[in-house]
Amino acid sequence: MSEKKFSFGSEPNMREVPPGTEAKFQFTGSPSVVDTEWGEKIKFPILLYSHDSYDSLPIKCNWESKSQVAKELLEAHKKGDNKDFLKAYADSKWQLTRFDSGSYWIDQL
Repeated sequence: MSEKKFSFGSEPNMREVPPGTEAKFQFTGSPSVVDTEWGEKIKFPILLYSHDSYDSLPIKCNWESKSQVAKELLEAHKKGDNKDFLKAYADSKWQLTRFDSGSYWIDQL
């Protein structure tokens, strides 16, 4: 007989990427739209490999964002007709860069 184990709490979210730096991660699941205390955001489950605000990596967390980059990723994922993108989304590492202006850019590594 197996004993059921319970867990409670909230999943950790990636800290904001400081302007002029980048974060490197791999997506670990499909994106979803979530309601937060700051409004609607897009949530991406990730495995975070590199980020200036963390001492101990890698960690599993979520990247939540309202950014244009997040919206474009969600749309590309929802379309589902581009097998090359879906394979890259699932299998590749990505670099999210935040410019000094505050805008974001993401590249497949």
